[in-house]
Amino acid sequence: MSFASLRSRYINVPHPTASAVSIAVTGTATASITEADVVTGGKTIILTVTNDTWIAAGTGPIGTTANTQALIDGIDSAQAEATGWDAVVKVALVPATHVVRTSDTVCTITLPACATYNITAQETITATVPAAVLTLAAQVVASPTFTVSAVVAYTFVNLERKLRGVNRGVCVGAGAY
Repeated sequence: MSFASLRSRYINVPHPTASAVSIAVTGTATASITEADVVTGGKTIILTVTNDTWIAAGTGPIGTTANTQALIDGIDSAQAEATGWDAVVKVALVPATHVVRTSDTVCTITLPACATYNITAQETITATVPAAVLTLAAQVVASPTFTVSAVVAYTFVNLERKLRGVNRGVCVGAGAY
């Protein structure tokens, strides 16, 4: 085969560009997660790259430990709860323990138990993947975002019954919204 035919065969091969890269967010944490699920731990966030790959493991599961920490730091809450995602979950995630480079295109993050996680309203979580952890070196906002629902304990005291003389029971329980 001549050089000209080899050149025309391989030079015109389309290569993915950074603008064509996407990252899908799936896992058990993204379908339906509540504050109680975060407190218990064990839910997963799976990041799947299309048209790029995760950089190879180094001192951390994805590149260096600092690279993997940057990935964790990019999973961010739109809210600023004092005991919410950014203050509790990010701090609890350890690169070598909770992040696994499952394949060249898949990363699995398993949430640890976070007993002090306590939110007053729903949190919206966005994963912004830093350029340093991808081969094409371009930052990508993963899709979709996901939410963590607050769990609010509620008690209906039989005050109405006492005030109105109505015989109604007491409802005690917990629910999520």
